[in-house]
Amino acid sequence: MPGIDDWWTRPYVTIQKLFEENEGKKHEEFIKQVQTYYTERLDTAALSKIPSVNTVPLDQLKSGSLVKYRCMVQDVFDPQYCVGQYKVTNTSTQTTRIEFGSFRDVPNLSPNEVIDFDSENTHIERLGFYCVPIPGESEWVKEAYDKKDSITITPSTSTSAARSKRGRDNEDSESETLKRTTKDCKDSSSDIEMACAETSLSQDGQNPLNKADATTNARSIPSGNTKVYDMNMPLADEKGIPCIVKVYASDAVLKATDAVEFVGILSVDPSLASIYDDDIECDDVAYQEELQAHEPPPSLVPRIHALLMRPLQHNNPSLPPVPQADVYKIAADRLMEDAYSLRLELLSVLGHALLCDSLAAEYLLCHLISSVYARADTLPLGKLCLNISGCPVTQRYTQFLHHLISQLATQTALLEMSIDNMNSVKLIPKKDYKVNRITAGMLQLAAGTHLVIDETALQQGQLNHTGVSNVKALADVINWQKVDYDFQWHPIPVPTDIHVLILSEGESLLPKDIHIPLASDGQILDIPSHFSKLDGRLTPENLDKLRAYITACRLIDYTVSEETQKLIQDDFVETRQTNPKDMTIEDLQRLLGLIRVLSLSFGKGTSTSEMWLKVKAMEEERKRRISQLSRHTRATL
Repeated sequence: MPGIDDWWTRPYVTIQKLFEENEGKKHEEFIKQVQTYYTERLDTAALSKIPSVNTVPLDQLKSGSLVKYRCMVQDVFDPQYCVGQYKVTNTSTQTTRIEFGSFRDVPNLSPNEVIDFDSENTHIERLGFYCVPIPGESEWVKEAYDKKDSITITPSTSTSAARSKRGRDNEDSESETLKRTTKDCKDSSSDIEMACAETSLSQDGQNPLNKADATTNARSIPSGNTKVYDMNMPLADEKGIPCIVKVYASDAVLKATDAVEFVGILSVDPSLASIYDDDIECDDVAYQEELQAHEPPPSLVPRIHALLMRPLQHNNPSLPPVPQADVYKIAADRLMEDAYSLRLELLSVLGHALLCDSLAAEYLLCHLISSVYARADTLPLGKLCLNISGCPVTQRYTQFLHHLISQLATQTALLEMSIDNMNSVKLIPKKDYKVNRITAGMLQLAAGTHLVIDETALQQGQLNHTGVSNVKALADVINWQKVDYDFQWHPIPVPTDIHVLILSEGESLLPKDIHIPLASDGQILDIPSHFSKLDGRLTPENLDKLRAYITACRLIDYTVSEETQKLIQDDFVETRQTNPKDMTIEDLQRLLGLIRVLSLSFGKGTSTSEMWLKVKAMEEERKRRISQLSRHTRATL
């Protein structure tokens, strides 16, 4: 078996030894062996020592090293065909050897070595995913992961230091090979990276990553090329490093907006940027544009060859990552022992932010804990879009409230619903057939993201075609929890789980599950000063507990006891017989959703008769408030 430290410090050495041990076996068995080997070694403690692409600057990471990456799938590429194993011949000594091609972008060749393309090389299929840092990830999440992963990284002086420099004559011949085979790669569907891109290594030994700006959504391609590469971030102000992740497991199932953590081998070999060289000729210009869109320079978009992947069921660093694991259950049980006191504290904080409105705080708490837990055909179960009206339109109230939510939730986004913004912002992802990829839209968000819509910014004006499409897209998210990706000739619905909170002056023009007007006594005149009073209460320790509480409540398994089912059924029938208007089917559905999240907020996985009575009282008070507001509005007209 590989050495004790090889798997950590020299993953290619480890994988080569595993490859030799699995000689003669199918490629799928070799991949499973690699996965098993690393799964056994990467427990929580070991995983924390692996550098993260999310936090460590690229110029401090070596190509060929083990890294991890926390991300969202933005686009799913077509499968790639590449060489799984190949025969290498030394032209000087005529010796040969067999190398594995998986988990690589360029062949492992020493001077005077070439690939024997006439031998029976094994071709395999791998999946490619364009991944971006999780959109809207809160700053406290980034900082917490950064602290957990804090390790010392030795800066890399060259991303190709482990590779021997080749002579210029050899490079020239390989350059000719590249020109000759680029078009062939398209016709045979083979992978240009493994089969063709083994040319034009950096001659000055400098790491091109040192020259890359990793903070903007559109970056210039290095080496003097004036082309600007769109980083395809769903949120315009998002910062971070996108990556192309190559997955070799045949059973991998990932789709757009999935949140995942990968562990794999970093690849930033400069030769991958050779397709941008001006002297590389290609007869098919359209194919060249598509190739460049799918294979950006690694200095801007590094590659990661995944050894392991873990879907993120939550993104809270305060809790263990896997809810099914014993360590998570122990932590959650310990946390839920204080669920009642944590609930009271969070209600107090939310009530203060909602201008001392305790009823609105109850609904906002339910909103924060809600999630889509199932779907009945196209109907999403568990969604709770909340519209809070009566919000102050001055003193940046909505921004203060959004900031508070971002301190509690793991992912948030703010959309100002002004006419100008709605007429120009790109909400819907769109398929670009010219380069065969999906361009991002703001609604391409990971599950569990809180989208705060500031409707107080809305004024009179005319929506153009884009504005109308954007309003419809928001309505689809609210009603059906789906985003219709624009594939030009037809939309493709993609399920989502976005928690929508609408802040408005009057009742929102958008659909909503629950509308509650704020009941402020009018005594709070200085909004910034009012919110600043929370600073002393929201200490790091208290915030960590409240954040963990919200996440843990959302992940509790929920059931309805037979006793509660009978109580609800009898109450529904009795109310319908007395006054059908007091209990419609929509009212019942709303109450069933509320009793679920209300029970979860107490740390309980089942509802009781007390919970049923409480949600009925909440709804009666909310409807009474809306009725009073409606009468007051008519009286003032």
